[in-house]
Amino acid sequence: MVGVNDDANKSLPSYVKEEGNALYILGETKGEFGASLYLKKLYGKVAGAHPEVDFAKELALWNTVIEANKKDLLVSAKDINVGGIAIAAAKMAVVGNKGVEINLELDDAKDIFAESLSRAIVEVKPENCEAFEKFAASMNVKAVKAGKVAGDKISVNDIYMELDAAKDTYFNKFKRVIEQDL
Repeated sequence: MVGVNDDANKSLPSYVKEEGNALYILGETKGEFGASLYLKKLYGKVAGAHPEVDFAKELALWNTVIEANKKDLLVSAKDINVGGIAIAAAKMAVVGNKGVEINLELDDAKDIFAESLSRAIVEVKPENCEAFEKFAASMNVKAVKAGKVAGDKISVNDIYMELDAAKDTYFNKFKRVIEQDL
């Protein structure tokens, strides 16, 4: 991602930073799977339509993240895209080397992999939660407190993986696949 940041000291990392911090899902999750890997792997089909594009929602989301960061309300943030909430949370956890626990009410269990646009996961210190929730509401962006940074596993609703196993896959799988062909 490329953009302008008024203060280089306020760069926002895309990985979790501190145990006990709250995790929020920003934006609306819909059961959108546009030719996703999830459908291909679990159901053997390549199908679907591209998720709905709403430029006003996209702008509202990123203005919320930018302004909340300027107000020192955020610790980290990660966009939700390919692989949905489950994959975004896993990436935040493995790069930050800290576990995450997320529990969300969704229309369908598989929606943790939904690829709806205009969403992000943000990390907020407990003492900033109330201020962040009010700020997100003032920006007309849905913010759901979904979990926290904690433990040594990645847990999203009813699926989980040990952090060490996820890190091994994330950092070493490509190398092992390449080396098997040598």
